[in-house]
Amino acid sequence: MKYLVIVAAAVGLSLSPAAAAPDGATVADLGTSLTPVGAERAGNAEGTIPEWTGGIASPPPGWKTGDERPDPYAADEPLFVIDGNNADAYASKLTAGQLALLKRYDGYTMPVYETRRSCAYPQSVYDATKANTSVAKIDAEGRLLAGKGGFLFPVPSTGAEVVWNHLVRYQGVGSTGRLVTASPLKKSGRFALGVLERTSYSRFYDPELKTYADMDGIGGEQITKILSPTQIAGSLMLIRESVNGDRETWRYMPGQRRVRRLPDFRYDNPIAELDGLIVADQANMYNGQLDRYDWALAGKQELFIAYNDWKLNDKANSYDKILQQRFPARDVMRYELHRVWKVEATLRPGLRHLYNRRVLYSDEDSWIIAATELYDGRGELWRVQEGPIGVVWELPACINQVQFHFDLNADRYVAAQLRNQEPAYDYLAGQEGRIDKSVFTPDYLRLAGRR
Repeated sequence: MKYLVIVAAAVGLSLSPAAAAPDGATVADLGTSLTPVGAERAGNAEGTIPEWTGGIASPPPGWKTGDERPDPYAADEPLFVIDGNNADAYASKLTAGQLALLKRYDGYTMPVYETRRSCAYPQSVYDATKANTSVAKIDAEGRLLAGKGGFLFPVPSTGAEVVWNHLVRYQGVGSTGRLVTASPLKKSGRFALGVLERTSYSRFYDPELKTYADMDGIGGEQITKILSPTQIAGSLMLIRESVNGDRETWRYMPGQRRVRRLPDFRYDNPIAELDGLIVADQANMYNGQLDRYDWALAGKQELFIAYNDWKLNDKANSYDKILQQRFPARDVMRYELHRVWKVEATLRPGLRHLYNRRVLYSDEDSWIIAATELYDGRGELWRVQEGPIGVVWELPACINQVQFHFDLNADRYVAAQLRNQEPAYDYLAGQEGRIDKSVFTPDYLRLAGRR
């Protein structure tokens, strides 16, 4: 495969304190009928979604950082497979984007497995989530005014609150490692790969910063070094996410030997390195400011979403194996029935964005956005995103393992954050002191770029 790169993705990081959820639950139910992060603890009436019993809260015996991740559900077999021929029978539990992919592409299938509620978080996150219920607050423009160290709105009353839970999802205090992005080549149908080395630090989850004020207005920071392709290898990017939703971005280019501020890397600025198939605020399923949309909470529903796809972590599966021409290989995918919060975002009058409407589906057990649909100015479905959810048991936490971004008009897709062929990602670097918190400055980019 040839090599290309996506140059950046947002750093993981809101109207009033949370009120009653549409199902009648309140913050008083946290830890009883609701899990500590606000999901319904009980399973569904049909028994197709089980009770949450704590998730995978620790590694398997003998496992240590750097080891392969064994699949705890390796013995599971698909219960059934959805394809274009039988999709209508399952339409009530499919997103519009999933239906479009199933109907559009021969061979696109969704193997459905037993539902495993595997997500767990540290007790510190549970405690902070409960504390946030009395203080977390955002303003009418979606800027965070208070809250720290856990999910902000475990019992959401607005769509913006659901999105903020995704933005501040716990992924550790800091992490470092290599990631790969893949962009399709127009003529061959193969993929150009870009290799990144990324170090992230979350002030939002740093236990040494006790309060919202201690973060000094910054939620998280990230430095990305491009390792390939060779024509831009050595370039560096610094992203600093403010707690009010603003973003500051700097880039060091080896050929120019200087650091340049990038003021517009947000909203719908296209990512040129990926042929413009995605825009800045699509990274991490959604990132950045909330001020261009009205965020309506459409309620909760049961959907088949990509979950516990351990084969996407398996080093036995090469990038060539995973990245098929029009969609990822189907035998590395796993879908399960989960409850999700549905949020519909509509562009505010007088403002502009490439997408006039967005629909987002947030998993109740992790608040991670698992799927989205993006509509153009005519109201036509244009792009579809899928973010398989998986466990990082050493934290513990759940993350988007990979992100797949489909462009229905171009008949192409982009993959981001592949890591199964790279050295093990260090998710404990922040907790265990392997990240220097002082390096997240433009001056450091200059020094690091000239070494």
